[in-house]
Amino acid sequence: MATRRVIYRPDRAVSDDAQLLVRFGRDFDEAQALRLALVASPLYRAVPGFERGGALCVSAFFVADEADAVALLADTTWDHYGLATVGALKAAGYAVVATDIEDDGELIPHCERHVDVVVSAYPAGMAPYDKLGRPERRVIREQLLARYATALRCFDPRRRGPDQGGPVQ
Repeated sequence: MATRRVIYRPDRAVSDDAQLLVRFGRDFDEAQALRLALVASPLYRAVPGFERGGALCVSAFFVADEADAVALLADTTWDHYGLATVGALKAAGYAVVATDIEDDGELIPHCERHVDVVVSAYPAGMAPYDKLGRPERRVIREQLLARYATALRCFDPRRRGPDQGGPVQ
């Protein structure tokens, strides 16, 4: 089983006018994206303010413009993507923090561009998502889906990847 780690990077500048890319693969399905974010939430205990339970986040990458986004996506299997500015995300009530993601001791590709959009703290007092029973998981998902889906929609209109054609209708 792979070991994943989140490393908080306060030294990486995150300016309001910076453009962010979200890659939508399984994330195109908002409920599935939420499940993945809930499983990963304990990793975000590394981010100040979320040490107790972790955070629910959307993973994103800095890009200069849409051409840069398409170039970044060229070597991935992600089908769709969306763009938003840091300022727009902050105006919608989300924090944006610079992080590195490490898998089995190796930084993920394009890590120097990586940030996380913090949607919310993991529910206080709850066991980690993967330790909960199905009924408790369903309750958490029902409570958090609207806020998580709203964060993903900040990156709309969703576009198709380089080999997929134009915007998603």
